[in-house]
Amino acid sequence: MTECGTLLIGESGCKLASELDPWVTEKGYKVRAVENIKDVFLTLQCEKIHVLVMDVCLPEKMGCEAISIIKSMYGKLPIIIITEENNPELESSVRQMGIFYYHVKSFGMDELMLAISNAMARSTRSR
Repeated sequence: MTECGTLLIGESGCKLASELDPWVTEKGYKVRAVENIKDVFLTLQCEKIHVLVMDVCLPEKMGCEAISIIKSMYGKLPIIIITEENNPELESSVRQMGIFYYHVKSFGMDELMLAISNAMARSTRSR
């Protein structure tokens, strides 16, 4: 284990957390997986989170609004947004909110893992 830090994954069904499990274990990250916006906010309030990976379409359908709230409360927290479909308007909108990375799930896991590693390095250095 070469690195440490806590990754919060907000995604309905928590499928991503299980897909990332071998890689996360190898990296030495701690992972918390939640399935809704309410639990994202509760976890951010109660635990030290270094990187947030969040599906923009969580069940409450307020991913964009949540980004603004999270950025206002935790300005330095790197946020990686994941989505099922490539939507240029959505991507432009969330990038303007200051997210760290925008990931389309169908593009594969390699880029997402690299983004998480980079975000974790930045976050653990700045704390």
